[in-house]
Amino acid sequence: MIFCSVVMARSCDVFEAATNYLGRSLSEGVKGATLNAIGSSMPELLTTVFFLVFALHENLGRDLAASIGANAGSAIFNSIVIPMLVIQVVLATALTGVRISKKVILRDGLFLIAAEVLLLVLLSSDYITHWHGWAFTAFYFIYLAYTLLSMKNNKNVKKNIHEAVDSWFTKFQFKSPKGCTGRSWILFLLSMVVIAAACAGLVESCKGIADAMRINPLFIALILVAAVSSVPDTIISIRDAKKGNHDDALSNVFGSNIFDVTISMGLPLGLFLVITGQKIDFIEAGPTIIDIRIMLLIVSVITVAVYYFSKEMKSGHLIILGILYGFFILYAVGAADYLAGGDSYMAKPAEVFINFLRQPGGIEEILQNTANGITGGW
Repeated sequence: MIFCSVVMARSCDVFEAATNYLGRSLSEGVKGATLNAIGSSMPELLTTVFFLVFALHENLGRDLAASIGANAGSAIFNSIVIPMLVIQVVLATALTGVRISKKVILRDGLFLIAAEVLLLVLLSSDYITHWHGWAFTAFYFIYLAYTLLSMKNNKNVKKNIHEAVDSWFTKFQFKSPKGCTGRSWILFLLSMVVIAAACAGLVESCKGIADAMRINPLFIALILVAAVSSVPDTIISIRDAKKGNHDDALSNVFGSNIFDVTISMGLPLGLFLVITGQKIDFIEAGPTIIDIRIMLLIVSVITVAVYYFSKEMKSGHLIILGILYGFFILYAVGAADYLAGGDSYMAKPAEVFINFLRQPGGIEEILQNTANGITGGW
């Protein structure tokens, strides 16, 4: 898993060089929410692919839940840890805090919350079919179309898109004035292939660690796989922050999260179930992630509110975000312990929350009835 994270980090350098050139005509905030977000979220998408492809038939529901956990954990990591790092970078290099366009936060934040509500409801179905995948995929294209339509022509395109960097890929990319676009696409695709190979190893290492610890792989994916797969998002956001592109640094976070909970999960799911001609029994596996999906929605609402109502994000925000992420980690560890049969002090709060959700006539039952009513004909 450590090796995979290093490979992804190195691939990010190649990826960023390619996207900087390919996205040179996009306005600030749009590039982060689209091109950067899509490319840097390839690890999450490919992780879902390998969780499905490598799954044994009897473990298909469990491994789908693990892939959802990885995407949810990545979204939480992106929403909290990456902004913390961005704030630290800006405070270390400038006298002011991080200022983000309210329009960017409102646009991407509301779409993110809507995507997570869709995730919460539809994945409460007893059975998952390819139509679930297409529903999430369609939502993302609605968001993408809206974002691109909101883009204004950027007449002040930066001219230093090919700053001199002593690396093999930039030398290849700009070896001559002609053909830079084609060579940038080659680098873009090459970096994605390398990341794909790392994701395959990531999925297998996740299952190996879970088997060794005798816990559901969902919780390894929720914390470790999520953090490793978020390496590209982290590097790109930090570099945008260093350049002063605060809108791109944070819109990449929101755009990546929307991609994670829609395309990264929905597109592989739809294709896999169409190709195999089956549906996934989610009656047992689904309830294992009800609390995680609710936790994701709560974290997103809090972080969007913090970003929107803050004129500048400074050191005080680091404390708020740090406490929020610490709470999430403690809950995830406690939930893993409780569902594995433990009764530690961290398992007790998780037990109370999970039992509250699962009580007869409670939130879980309401969501199941709603989802089955919507997807019963699928």
